Amino acid sequence: MTEKTTSKSQKDNKSIAYYDDEHHDYEDFWVGRDYEHESEVLALNKLLSNRHFDLAMDYGGGYGRISPVLLDYADKLILVDPSTKQLNIAKERLAKYKNVEYVKVDKENSVPAKDSTLDLLVMVRVSHHLAEPGPTFKEISRALKPGGMAIIEIANEAHFLNRMKYLSQLKGVPKTSVPIGQKANGITDNTPFYNHNPNYIAQLMALNKLLIVDKLSVSNLRSSYLKGHLKLKTMLKVENTVQPILAPLNFGPSMFFLVKKED
Repeated sequence: MTEKTTSKSQKDNKSIAYYDDEHHDYEDFWVGRDYEHESEVLALNKLLSNRHFDLAMDYGGGYGRISPVLLDYADKLILVDPSTKQLNIAKERLAKYKNVEYVKVDKENSVPAKDSTLDLLVMVRVSHHLAEPGPTFKEISRALKPGGMAIIEIANEAHFLNRMKYLSQLKGVPKTSVPIGQKANGITDNTPFYNHNPNYIAQLMALNKLLIVDKLSVSNLRSSYLKGHLKLKTMLKVENTVQPILAPLNFGPSMFFLVKKED
């Protein structure tokens, strides 16, 4: 088990270690969100099914919530996060795995890997902190081997309920990123949050030689009412069925893209 650090002066880079906030417990955030977590696990297993990779990266992986899923498909995993606090938690949670490397990164849009070295990169629940995902996609493309793959999750501004809201206002869904505030879930008030238009995301991916292989609509039943009235098992059964069906409609609040770097 090893750890590396990519460092640069705080004078040159704004801190992106939002989850080092001593007043915020990101593990606690996931209490009561079993449906959302399991929906994402379903999506990852769908997209990674029958594939195996030598070297994978869990980019912005925090305390390693989804890392055990990725380890089922990779010989070695690099867990990357800007938060020292989250990485330390991950080391404890993943202590039984000897094929995990922990890397702290302190620069937005930076993927700490040499050119054309990664077989797989997975980025889940990171896009909502990116005002402009294009530079990160460029870095992902640089770090992937030709033919390498990435799963990129997007916080979807064009989900069904939002489209109804915009329609009621006689507006269209914004084409680019939408800021949705600087404070959420008890995190410090200088933490940016954004949603994105999936069509714009697809354009950015194409510009950076990331070809869309598949996509899924995820957390389609995300609703306090439904979670209060339906059993988790029932919700996940429905979720499993509709993820590919609703993907062309960009229906859910979260979209998972499987992309492949051009050979």
